[in-house]
Amino acid sequence: MSDLPPPLPPLLLGRLNHVGIACASIDDQVAMYGRLFGATVSTPKFDLPAQGVRVAFIDVANSQLELIEPLGEDSPIHGFLKKNPNGGQHHVCFEVKDIIAARESHAWARMACR
Repeated sequence: MSDLPPPLPPLLLGRLNHVGIACASIDDQVAMYGRLFGATVSTPKFDLPAQGVRVAFIDVANSQLELIEPLGEDSPIHGFLKKNPNGGQHHVCFEVKDIIAARESHAWARMACR
């Protein structure tokens, strides 16, 4: 008998919307991505105090990057950067047609990945 859950339902993902990048400094990352890839700021940085982060979006060739900087030591991004001092990929965000179905599928996927 297998401990594996049943197969996942068909993927509900649409196109990639953005990739979240944790970083110590949004300004430094904007400069680097601009220099390396010609990226431009599409949404200037703004604070999300409830999440403990400051974010900005930059456009790259066929998507966006969300640059995420901690607002303080209580920020979950601060903890991420302690483990990954150079920053790095934090999350990916896909568009979906049905957010409720995607949420239910996501709960099932988390169970399958344990």
